[in-house]
Amino acid sequence: MNRFITSFQSVTQSQSIEEVILNLLLAWILGMLVVGVYRLTNRHRPSNTSFLLTLVILAMVVAMVMMVIGNSIARAFSLVGALSIIRFRTVVKDNRDIAYVFFALATGMAAGVGAYTLAIFGSGTILLVLLIMDFVRFGQSPPGRFLLRFQYMTMDTDPRTFMPVFDELLQDFRRVSVKTIRMGQFVEHTYLIRLKKGVIEEVLITRLSALEGMERVTILSQDDEVEE
Repeated sequence: MNRFITSFQSVTQSQSIEEVILNLLLAWILGMLVVGVYRLTNRHRPSNTSFLLTLVILAMVVAMVMMVIGNSIARAFSLVGALSIIRFRTVVKDNRDIAYVFFALATGMAAGVGAYTLAIFGSGTILLVLLIMDFVRFGQSPPGRFLLRFQYMTMDTDPRTFMPVFDELLQDFRRVSVKTIRMGQFVEHTYLIRLKKGVIEEVLITRLSALEGMERVTILSQDDEVEE
């Protein structure tokens, strides 16, 4: 029992109970702000509740880890060895999600070491920049621009048959790739297109699907295609 008390005092001697609670609360608040901005800037995508909860937990756990480490190099190496046995098998498909994970880590580290100015103003600056970039639609495709992908049988469909549909419904288009699939029985085309004003995606899909030999007509936003 005495050994436990001595060990506890050695770990917490650099922080009072008030500091521990304050650091964890600050990490929680910053984690919630990170989640709020993440949901706002990704409002057009389905939200993953598990990922959002992970960001908040991660910020608080990292803050606690930083308090445990303190100024002890031995504790740092011990924690690295202990945490190295953990294996994460979840594949993160979106690079933005990885950036937000690192953001939550950084906020937790700053809160854990008591760098309140850095934690608050550093995180606030990054969150503000993210909101501004979302407001100006930084890096997003222009409205009405999509990736069109379709397949047709090589023996039944003349490539020129879908050009009148393009001329009628598309403002402009550019072929990105063309390749044979299914042992050469089908040809797959990918086009970068812009729909004419007032034309919706369903109309283009319906018109192309009605052509003889046409299969699997798909329209994707450019952002969705990059994440696949």
